[in-house]
Amino acid sequence: MMINYKVRPLRPEDIPEVIDVSLQSTYQYSKESLLNWIKYDPEGIIVAALDSGKVIGVCATVIHNDEVAFGGAFCVLEGYRDFDVGNKLLVQSIKHVENRNLGLNCRADKLRIYKNRGFSVTEHLWSILEYEYLGSLNTKVLSDALPAEVVLKAFSDNYLEDIYTYDKMLIGYDRREIVKENCKEFSTKTLVAFKRGICVGYGCVKINIFDAARVGPLYCNDQKVGEVMFKRLLEQVPDAKGLAMSTISNNLIANGCVKRMRIPLHDNLIRLYSKEIMVVNTCKIFAHFDVDFSPF
Repeated sequence: MMINYKVRPLRPEDIPEVIDVSLQSTYQYSKESLLNWIKYDPEGIIVAALDSGKVIGVCATVIHNDEVAFGGAFCVLEGYRDFDVGNKLLVQSIKHVENRNLGLNCRADKLRIYKNRGFSVTEHLWSILEYEYLGSLNTKVLSDALPAEVVLKAFSDNYLEDIYTYDKMLIGYDRREIVKENCKEFSTKTLVAFKRGICVGYGCVKINIFDAARVGPLYCNDQKVGEVMFKRLLEQVPDAKGLAMSTISNNLIANGCVKRMRIPLHDNLIRLYSKEIMVVNTCKIFAHFDVDFSPF
């Protein structure tokens, strides 16, 4: 049997079908996240679509700057996996980023496949821990005690420059456009941590495509602040049907919080790059920004 399909950039009107494809697996993003990332990089998320318009596959390689890109969200409907759809999506996605350092996360059983695709550099110091859980959330086991002189404030446009400065200092490049869009999403709740008037962290929560609380980014200088922020963010989405969050394996407090809530680990992912390892202070990464579209 032959099928006719084409690979093209994601359009806003495709998003309901992309979500249907993604729900065949367990992706953490929200509808609003997809809209924001295609504003950030209009060709960074692509789909395979039949002549009828039906979306049968999706893949992302989002360009962050002249040196860095990040890939994820790779999924093909099961009934179409024998038609070279996945290969064509990957080839076009990798071509899109040109000579940039492209990072991605992969399961151990897919490691050889991605190594053969040119992802020859492996991060050995840590891995990505994915939590994707449906059920009630017990935040009572989390601390609500902030260190001295630290205050948490609800998001305001007045804090954007503080957030931009903190984010750039941690990640190493300017992400102000996507940070702004994320913080200003209608459904996103954002908290900003200050100590003596200086931003020392920020965190966001939103409802994702399977109605769970998607926590991220959550960055903070002091992991005790991260725990309080995590608790208070979850308390702002009382109707959430579970938790979606990606941590770094060597952030012991972040993973300890989830363990105390009795939330099981969904997956342990390996970080790969096409050129070189990206170095950041992972102790300050309590939860990833968007595990399918951003390196941290």
